[in-house]
Amino acid sequence: DIVYGWARGVVGAVLADQMAPDTFTAKSIVFGITIWAACIISSPCNEWRGYTLQPPDKKLPFGEYFKPVNYARSTGIGATIMGVALCIGMLVTPYAEQACAVMKDNALYSGIGLAMVVIAAYVATK
Repeated sequence: DIVYGWARGVVGAVLADQMAPDTFTAKSIVFGITIWAACIISSPCNEWRGYTLQPPDKKLPFGEYFKPVNYARSTGIGATIMGVALCIGMLVTPYAEQACAVMKDNALYSGIGLAMVVIAAYVATK
């Protein structure tokens, strides 16, 4: 979505300038807020796209299709989920990279551990 990309770039630059995050955690929080704001800003375009892509035989007039309460709720919840998820994703990425490096360096033990997890999951579902 072009508007989302534009909003993310502009909001990210403004927030980074105004908030000046100096720690990794602060940068992650600013990133999450940026994503949240970009989702909100681009949401009218997503709503319009949904309206225009209705099947012709079931097409509703705009007044029936657009429900402001539903729009505000789904936009707010969706933007919050996306912002929180990407903020947490940014926070855990360094740990995931370290874990993957350890697994790569210890491939045999990683393979045995994976096999044990798969067997345990199989047994648990029986």
